Order: sequence, then C-alpha cells, then structure tokens
Amino acid sequence: MSARDLDIASPAAVITMRWPPNWTAVIFFATLAFLHVSICVPAFFYGRWEGYMSVIFALIFGAITVGCLRIKSQLIVDPGEKMVRARTSLGRFVSEREVPFNGVRGVRVTICSARPHPESRIELLCPGEDIECPPTDIPREQGLLLAMTLDKPLIKVFAEGVQATDRLGEI
Repeated sequence: MSARDLDIASPAAVITMRWPPNWTAVIFFATLAFLHVSICVPAFFYGRWEGYMSVIFALIFGAITVGCLRIKSQLIVDPGEKMVRARTSLGRFVSEREVPFNGVRGVRVTICSARPHPESRIELLCPGEDIECPPTDIPREQGLLLAMTLDKPLIKVFAEGVQATDRLGEI
C-alpha cells in the first residue's frame, strides 16, 4: 500500500472531549468555606456557640468545593458503535446519556467573534435536548469534524457583533 492509499478497513477513531472544572463554582464554594472558617475562629475564641455552626458550614462548603474539583464530564463520539455518549462522573457515581447518530439532527456552531475564542459554542442538535460540547479554541474546525463524523449538516450561527467581512475565509 502506498502512502496515498486509503485503508478502508481500519476503524474510525473515537473522539473524546473533556470539560475543565467549573472554576466559578470552585471559587464560590471555597470562598464560602473560608468565610465560615474566619467566622468560627473568633467565635471559638470568645466561647460562642455560633462557632459550631460555622465549622459545620465550613466542612460542608469545603466538601462541595472538593466535589466540584473532582467532577469529570466528557463527550464521547464513537463512530464504530455509531453512538454519542455524554458522561458525568464523581468517583464511582456515573451518569451517562447515549444518543445514536441517527438521533442527532445537526451540529450547530455559534461564532461569537472573528477570532476563535472559548465563548464560541458547539452543540449537537437532538430532538429532546441539545448536547453542548466542551469549550474549545478551534470551534469551526471541531464543529466541522463532528459534522463529518456524524454525517450531519453543519449549522453556523454568527453572534450580533461579528461583521460580514469577518466571515470571509471561513469553513
């Protein structure tokens, strides 16, 4: 086989996209935990019962912070099984949603500016609910790859601030 021949028998690659941790939630709950720790220290120093409540709240918010850091979310596109899986897990607890390729109507890419930014969104359009893909620096290319893998139409949506001259040279 020469370098230009196509190996049809080889299986298609599985595409796995992962979300980063939700840093807004992590910082919010960590701040609440720190706030309650800063309340409980002086309360214990002066012998007040409110310190016990603040310790309990600090432990709860600290546990939520660790949980937000440990949550793993991923979107798996498996062309071999013709299935899209949206999986969220926290340790042994796993929630998984499976959508067959024929259950996806299209791939929508929302472009928010002329340059690629993480604000741009990629969504898989399904009858019951749209499945959002993780943020990426290359939304046009990733949306095209998903549309070609799923063999579905690619729908490009431009935000209000994107000029028509910025649209030239796109996919």
